[in-house]
Formats: sequence, structure tokens, C-alpha cells
Amino acid sequence: MKPENDYPPLQLEYFFSIPVETVFDAWLIPKIAEKWFFKSETNQLQFTSDPQKGGKFQMRELSDGEIIDHWGEYLEINKPNKLVFTLEVPKHFKGISTVTVEIEKNDTGCVLRLTQSGIDTSKTKSNWEDMLKNLKKLLEDNFNISGFNLN
Repeated sequence: MKPENDYPPLQLEYFFSIPVETVFDAWLIPKIAEKWFFKSETNQLQFTSDPQKGGKFQMRELSDGEIIDHWGEYLEINKPNKLVFTLEVPKHFKGISTVTVEIEKNDTGCVLRLTQSGIDTSKTKSNWEDMLKNLKKLLEDNFNISGFNLN
């Protein structure tokens, strides 16, 4: 089957000094996702999800008086190592993308590999880079020997 377009996939890799389970959960738990997933210094977020294969999610963003919706469907959830979902954000890009998040344990914590395909990812690359930096800071600043603490 021929792909719908010739856009190359976006591939990013980030290292975390915390357990793989904590990084995985940050994608699915609303109170954590709202602190990094599409988060900026000035927006407000509301995340709802049904984290199961075929389940839907929505992130509603309020930014400068404008509502921007982000939504998708979970295609695969293999806790704690793999999450695959569709993502649509008509305000920011055309079409439906597929995002694959793979997380593997390593000697110092874990490595996260993100792939986004199906759209022109030149428009999303810097956003993903910012989000993953925010995720790393959020998790590493709030994780201690007893686990994750959001205060």
C-alpha cells in the first residue's frame, strides 16, 4: 500500500533519568499531561482520555482567548513500552498524523523515541522538541525515591 504522501517521518529521541513506567504514564494521566503536552507559558489545558485501544482523547487548549482542539485515537497501548495514537490539530497542521512513542529501559533510566508520520512534520518538529523538553523537566524535577509527586 502506497503512503498518502511523501513526507518523511519525524524522529526524536530523549533520555530520562527516571523509570520507564513514569515516562509512559505521563502521556495518559490527565493531571500530568496537562502540565506538558501542548503546554506553553501562557495557555490553559484540559485533557480527557479513554486510554485503551480504540479509545479517544482530546486536549482543549485556551490560548490568547482562542480555543484550539487537539484529538486522536489510541491505536496501541503496550504499557510501559509503546504507545501509538492518531493526532489531529487542524489549527496547526492539515491531515491526520500517527504518533508512535517507544520507551526502553537503560542503565540510567530510559530512552524515549518518538515518531510522527502522515503529515508535513516540518510544522510540528519544534513543538515536539519543546514538549519533550518540558516533559523531561517536569518529570525529573518532580520524581524522587518514593515516586512521582505533582504537589
